[in-house]
Amino acid sequence: MSHTKDSGLQREPLTHKLTGIIDVHSHIVLNDGDGHDSGTGVPMEMMPSWSVDSTLAFMDTYEIAACILSVPDAASRADGARACEIARRTNEYLAEIVAQHPTRFGAMATIPGRTMDGALQEMAYALDTLKFDGVATSTSINDVYLGDARFDPWFEEMDRRGVTLFAHPTMANASRPIDLGLSPSGLEFMFDTTRMLTNMVFSGAKKRFSHIKIISTHGGGTIPYLVTRLQTLEEALGPGPGRTKLSAQEVKEGFASFYYDLTASTSSAQLHALLQLVPVSQLLMGFDCPFMPAWSFAPAIEDVQRWEDFTDEDLSLLAHENAALLYPSVAERIR
Repeated sequence: MSHTKDSGLQREPLTHKLTGIIDVHSHIVLNDGDGHDSGTGVPMEMMPSWSVDSTLAFMDTYEIAACILSVPDAASRADGARACEIARRTNEYLAEIVAQHPTRFGAMATIPGRTMDGALQEMAYALDTLKFDGVATSTSINDVYLGDARFDPWFEEMDRRGVTLFAHPTMANASRPIDLGLSPSGLEFMFDTTRMLTNMVFSGAKKRFSHIKIISTHGGGTIPYLVTRLQTLEEALGPGPGRTKLSAQEVKEGFASFYYDLTASTSSAQLHALLQLVPVSQLLMGFDCPFMPAWSFAPAIEDVQRWEDFTDEDLSLLAHENAALLYPSVAERIR
């Protein structure tokens, strides 16, 4: 489907709206027992207000049929038994929420990413026993980015299962001295996402584990703007030590094989750049509740509805059809 602007045509206003949305990017706030949020490590008094009831209320306000809940970084900031305990407690809490509201929520498994044995065991429990809808992780774990060979046992199992993997950015330890005093969500999350996507493609991991359906959040960070630059410089300078050289087409195909959620990524510039990289069938709606301000949700929906190159069919894909393919159990419960 072409998304090139046709300035010679006057289009009728779209009558279809983004209804029945499946929000693939939604979080919970959970006290870790020591007065900190399990997902972020931030003291609870500094966290935004969150509850199941408030989430259901915002869903009803914005015609969101279901939210896919995740706590990607919770168990990857700890080691050993502590990390496994955090993952198990978080997953069982998520399972309780889904059990109470099966037609409104899905859940992604929290994994102790610093231990491969623990990651494999918890993933099996969450997917096979709790019947979760996929796996959530951070883009880097202790400054090691997805695509690194040390994660291969975990990725091999996810590939065997055909898992949907939600990869959320985190704050790299190495970035803290140069964060300009800003919240990591302002800049560092975008750069962490960019590094993860590039490492997955340049290392060959994305192609090797092609059965994993990976969602990159926040519109892929800066990747939609940098693809041509990366194609050119990879050809000129290579992909890095020990990596197989890729053609320009292989570089673009690698980045184009991800799914991208539109959390805080609905400006004209962002939508135009994304649509040069992937078709509408690989874009998803996300709102990042409760970390994005509630007043940002309606403008994001309006941005997508106003985008002149989206057809009614495109809006239906964005609202729920694309997500239904990644989360078939959730889609079935909604129906």
